[in-house]
Amino acid sequence: MTGCLDRRRFLLVAAALGLPAAAIPAPTADIPLAADLMADGRRSRSRKAPIVVLFSLPGCPYCEVVRRSHLAPMLADAQQAARVIVRQIDIDSDRGLVGFAGERTTHATLARAHGMRAAPVVAFWDGQGREIAEPLKGMLLPDFYGGYLDAALEAARGRLERGG
Repeated sequence: MTGCLDRRRFLLVAAALGLPAAAIPAPTADIPLAADLMADGRRSRSRKAPIVVLFSLPGCPYCEVVRRSHLAPMLADAQQAARVIVRQIDIDSDRGLVGFAGERTTHATLARAHGMRAAPVVAFWDGQGREIAEPLKGMLLPDFYGGYLDAALEAARGRLERGG
């Protein structure tokens, strides 16, 4: 899989989604950047909520569609937001963060450790940073993306309820 694709392809995806491409502004702060995964892990364990991580690139239009059309609305719904922890990791950023074991690292280092070289990827982790559902790589089929996301979230929640 290659990195984020060009703007022409994005315009096609936006048209397929019924989104006017010109109406999609620069990336937003709707999805919190990962800063302290150790604390997020504690919250995940206490709430039995999966950690959903958007691996993203600045300027990636597909990342923006996933962010705006799927993850931000999830966080805007209080009921859904209580059942999930959503974070963003910019795969080429030197922004610091605390890992699950309390180690200091960067977004780029953590992304490389998880084999992320392209965006968008949505990963599903437990409170210790272990994968608990198959990640969603790329934009997939825009019309079905919400269904794929819902299915992955249910798989992740089910795995947490079964204890791993």
